[in-house]
Amino acid sequence: MDGFDSMTDSTFILKPAAQPTRTARDGLAANGGYVRLLQGQEPAESMALRQRLFDEVWTPLEARLVAIETQVNHMGVREVCDFVDSAYAQVETKEKGRLAQPFTEIAAAVAFAGVNTGDHGKLFASLRSELRGRGHHVALLESQYCGSLPSMHRCVLEEVYDSIHAGDAVPHAAGRLRAGVHDLSLLGNWWAAAVAAHGEAARQHKIVVILQDVEGFPPTVIDDFVRIATGYCDAAPIVVVLGLATSYECVQQSLTKASIAMLNVERFNLQRSKQCIDMAVRSLLVDGGAALAFGAEAYKSLLDQFLLYDFSIAGFVKKLKYAAMDFFYAQPLSVLAAMAVPAGGGCPVRLCPEQTDLIRMQRSVQRFLEQQASAEGAQYVRQALTDDRFLQDTVLPQMMRRLAAFRQAYSVGIDMVLEIQAMAPESTRKPMRTLHYYGLGQKFDDCAHWKALLAAVQRAKPSEMEKLLRALCHVVDRRTDVDWTLLPGGSTNVPQALRDAAQLLADPEAAAASSSPGADDKPPPLLRTRTRTAMESRPFQLFDSSISDALLRALEASSAAVEAALRACLRPYSDAPLSEVFYYRHSHLLDTTFSAQPRAAVHIALGKSHYYIDCDCCAEKDAAQAASEAGDSGYGDDGEDQRIMPSMGDTSIAYRLHQECGRMINVYDWYSSFASVVEGEDRKACGAPAQNEIQARFMRAVEEMRLLGFVKATQRKTDHVMRLSWGA
Repeated sequence: MDGFDSMTDSTFILKPAAQPTRTARDGLAANGGYVRLLQGQEPAESMALRQRLFDEVWTPLEARLVAIETQVNHMGVREVCDFVDSAYAQVETKEKGRLAQPFTEIAAAVAFAGVNTGDHGKLFASLRSELRGRGHHVALLESQYCGSLPSMHRCVLEEVYDSIHAGDAVPHAAGRLRAGVHDLSLLGNWWAAAVAAHGEAARQHKIVVILQDVEGFPPTVIDDFVRIATGYCDAAPIVVVLGLATSYECVQQSLTKASIAMLNVERFNLQRSKQCIDMAVRSLLVDGGAALAFGAEAYKSLLDQFLLYDFSIAGFVKKLKYAAMDFFYAQPLSVLAAMAVPAGGGCPVRLCPEQTDLIRMQRSVQRFLEQQASAEGAQYVRQALTDDRFLQDTVLPQMMRRLAAFRQAYSVGIDMVLEIQAMAPESTRKPMRTLHYYGLGQKFDDCAHWKALLAAVQRAKPSEMEKLLRALCHVVDRRTDVDWTLLPGGSTNVPQALRDAAQLLADPEAAAASSSPGADDKPPPLLRTRTRTAMESRPFQLFDSSISDALLRALEASSAAVEAALRACLRPYSDAPLSEVFYYRHSHLLDTTFSAQPRAAVHIALGKSHYYIDCDCCAEKDAAQAASEAGDSGYGDDGEDQRIMPSMGDTSIAYRLHQECGRMINVYDWYSSFASVVEGEDRKACGAPAQNEIQARFMRAVEEMRLLGFVKATQRKTDHVMRLSWGA
């Protein structure tokens, strides 16, 4: 324990007792970390298939995510580039024809890049590449290299000089730059040289200075740079791009009113993380093209990491990849993904008995077999439960087809919800990420948003209903790959139901006459009496009193058809067969991996230090003392964690003792308790230690607890410290 007296000393490594053999290590490295699951009973072919499937599944997903992020961010980058292209352009006036803007104002673009500063480097690098591709000369500045005005000028001149004089020979200018004369007047000379070398076409280009993180720059440096750059606008067209992570108030706080008056500011939203996430959720999770889907808990963990933490696209991708890795590394049934990938058909390997038994144990598979018992007979179920080959060759393809049909119908349902939201009031509209969460986490009858949309459908006018039905029919007809007969527990033919509703609404009188025999002998239908309830459900009747009963019945039938279509599509994913396999649910693993909890870790490390430093003496003595006192004290394992062993680390002893105190801790009493614990063991072993040694050990333990944030000094009582933490 001498090497572990201090819990805050440099990190140490404890090697495991049993080292794997060289052959085992080589095999583990060759397999990319994959091991044979099911207690080693998994076939080697199945393990190799899981490794291959991870690459086949994740590689296109990652490429699609990169393409989506590039596409979404390119919109904001293009807007900033267009602003730079049109900066300092002449404007038309009715009185004086073409009038040049005053050059006393610098064209400035305020680009809001989002709160996640980790993604800013990639984003502004893309902006610099796009601007240079259009011929502009760009200087990308970071606050860590621009702590003073001379250093900021040096960074600007170096990058602009390399861009303007690329391939040119200007020895006098280069000599002045190397000599350390960092004056913005050089920009005018270099710009004149570039115009002379490349002609009047070079005048269309600008000198763009990008401040990537304005919040990190000293305010006086930015203010002085703006004042100085304003004096050289007539010599060179300078455009400033201010990258912000927070709000526009940062610019107002960094610059004086006089400097702000020198800027011709236009604002842009450069980072559009929410739109990117919506497109990613739509493309990867809703459309059903990927083999791996997410359950409600795991999907909520993904959203919480993004919405409540940092709005980071990179963090979202990391969490998504970690879930895919966990699925293919630790799930023995992930080999079934070979039947779900686009190029898949059947499983290329034979499943072992342990895997087939694991399939039969899933609740969704048991429900599927119960449904098949009434359709196929008891012999089908008996053979599926006893014959592994029949299960893999016959039952599994049927369940995979039902799962694919379920996910395709769910995608159609989300598309129909989007069409309904387009005609509903704006207050009822939700983004794609929220709609997918509603579809996963709530049943249809329990979701308030679905009810609000159905209420909007019921209040729709005849013209709005007709337009909506046309849009819904277009959504359904566009997905010709959906087999509606395979939906779990559903008998609704969604395309036919929507087409019948549209036909009924197009000619309600003819439909009513054809559906009722002897209608020619009846008088014309009377207008329905407008009651207060009818006015609340269909307020358009207040302004249109010529609507017949047949049209009202057609509207009610259309609303019922839309509701039935949504119910058939937006079913809980637990109804789909093999949902336990293909819907990832390990939300706790994602939370513990990506959401660090240092306070809880420190509490556990100090309270159970022998688990962290691999100390057998504390565990053995603690267990022996607990066994001897269990009968007398009446508590066993509950009191084990509260015992203070003399062989523990000094910080652990001080931590255990401070837990027994109140808000104010008397340092002398704390020291007396600490000394009694330490002396008790040492006196039995080799004599009591010196008092100075005990005091030094106690002072170091208290200081470490202060650094960890457990106690702090107080001015109220000089011989006391204040306790700062409560609970574990």
